[in-house]
Amino acid sequence: MGFFGLFGKNTPTEKQIAKQVTHLKEQYAKPEYRQMAMDKLFEWGTRECLVALLNRFKVVVQSPHWDEQEKRWLVDELVQRGDMAREVLREFVLRENEVTYAIMALSKLCSETELVDILKAALLARSPEDHRSSEGKMELIAALEEHEPADLAHLLVPYLDDHHDDVKCIALDVITKKKASSAYPKIISMLGEEFHSARVLRHTASKVSELQLELPEGQKLAPEIEEDFELKSGKLVARHS
Repeated sequence: MGFFGLFGKNTPTEKQIAKQVTHLKEQYAKPEYRQMAMDKLFEWGTRECLVALLNRFKVVVQSPHWDEQEKRWLVDELVQRGDMAREVLREFVLRENEVTYAIMALSKLCSETELVDILKAALLARSPEDHRSSEGKMELIAALEEHEPADLAHLLVPYLDDHHDDVKCIALDVITKKKASSAYPKIISMLGEEFHSARVLRHTASKVSELQLELPEGQKLAPEIEEDFELKSGKLVARHS
């Protein structure tokens, strides 16, 4: 009697699952090759197979068209799996970097309150000092912008001192777009914090100028900011504008 005869015809081995994961992550194969692997994992339908399917979100294939098509198809298929999919998606978002499509699926399986709680927990699980989770932090901050939790500013302020400049800049962008005023004192203080890169300093200055924030008397400006901005009537203005 074969292995499936002992444990059920729809119970694959770890080796069989791993083989399909290798196929679905093949960046240069034809779409049909990856599709067959995903179909097989859905056919088996175990929790381990759903976990394995999420590896497709972690790979960008050669064709941008097929990459998006396959990921959106996977989102729709996962939503049809209900509670089991919701739990594996939640775990994925809490620990992985490539979370955008997983969040898209969760948004169709969770209430708004539950989704926001997951997003917040996932961001807080990635400290500003962690240089390995920069992509995940950026994708989570972008998602939080869309769902607008009441404590958005409180959540984002620590990431203005993130290890990665891209994380700092997206946090600045979201704070500006959402006019998260409780974060304004922090971004004003950043104007004089010379340990930030020139890119971050100039980006901070552009957001302070865009918001037309009044600066406290004696506010220090980093040299990189003074090259491109000046104070007029207590506000930061781009030079030659």
